[in-house]
Order: sequence, then structure tokens, then C-alpha cells
Amino acid sequence: MIIFGDVHIGSRYSRVGELRKCLKSISADEVAIVGDVFDNQYKTVNSEEAARLVKKAMDVLQIRPRRLYISFSSSSHDPQLSTPLVGKIDGVEVSANNSSIHLDGLVITHGDVVVKNGVLAGFIELFKRGKLGRVLKKKLSVDREVWLAYGHTHLPYVDMEEKILNPGGWKIYGFRRVRGNVYELPSAKPLCEPNL
Repeated sequence: MIIFGDVHIGSRYSRVGELRKCLKSISADEVAIVGDVFDNQYKTVNSEEAARLVKKAMDVLQIRPRRLYISFSSSSHDPQLSTPLVGKIDGVEVSANNSSIHLDGLVITHGDVVVKNGVLAGFIELFKRGKLGRVLKKKLSVDREVWLAYGHTHLPYVDMEEKILNPGGWKIYGFRRVRGNVYELPSAKPLCEPNL
């Protein structure tokens, strides 16, 4: 499985071209996105509109994995799903919602359940790397042996011992100038070379 997040499709600051180039070099059966897929789609949508937006994201990113998991933001940027989205979209098995997704050995979440404001979450992570991940693991009752992948802060962070991963963001602006990466789990191996 590969993991990335905070793409912000639609923002002029998004490095979606770099992400697409990286993804093109990776053949993954399963893909997990930890939210902020979009930059300006914060509105309540029905299942049909949600499916259209997920297809748009797959088209923009040029991915067609066998399975796609998306933990959309619940506080900004992403569409607010009226019901969780589960089903096939363009031949891809999709599971998407605005909360955490629990898989075998992995929980993915955007991370805004702890701190809604992304800038504040970023500052917290700047001063205490992994803090949100540790708080999220407790809040979501994630077992120590299970990986937690979260986004929201745009700051990459990996802790192999605590099994916490933040892939970082692809929207580069303000103090958030460290580009994200695409990671493979359970190895937590970064798959793209930074191109700042």
C-alpha cells in the first residue's frame, strides 16, 4: 500500500504535477490518501457528487489502483459526504469518508479531529514533531502495533517504533515549505525524491 495526502487539487500552490510524476513510477494495488485531496470543495455532497469528485481526483492524479481509501478532511477543503462512499468507481474499489478508516494493520485519518485549524496543527508539529500523531493514536484507540497515517500539518514525519506516519503535503506555501512524499507501508519507505 502507498500513502500520501494534502494534495490540494485546485490550488495554485499545489505540486500536483510532481506528485503525478512520482505516482506514474509506482505500481500500487492499494492507495490511501489522508485528506485535503482538494483545495476548494468544502460543501456537503450526495453520493453521486462524491463519486464524481473521487473520479476527478483519480483522473488528475492519473491513478487507477485496485483499492482506494480516502479519509477526507472534516473541517475544510474536502467535500463533506452525506454518507460514507463505498463502491466501485471507474473499476476501482473506493472507500471514502470524513473520518478515520480502519484497515488491517493501518488506520488512516486526516487528523483534524484533534485540531481543526490546519495552520495551528502545523505550528504544533513544527515545535513537537509527531505530537498530533500520538494524540490521534490515543483518541482513535489505535493499538501500538497498528500504523496510524495522518495528514493536515503538511509536515512529513515517520516514527517506526510508534508506527506513526505523516506523509506531508504537496501544497507549498507560507511556513509549509517542506514538500511531502509518497510512502509505502508497512516499510514506511519514501518513494519519491524531494524536488524543492
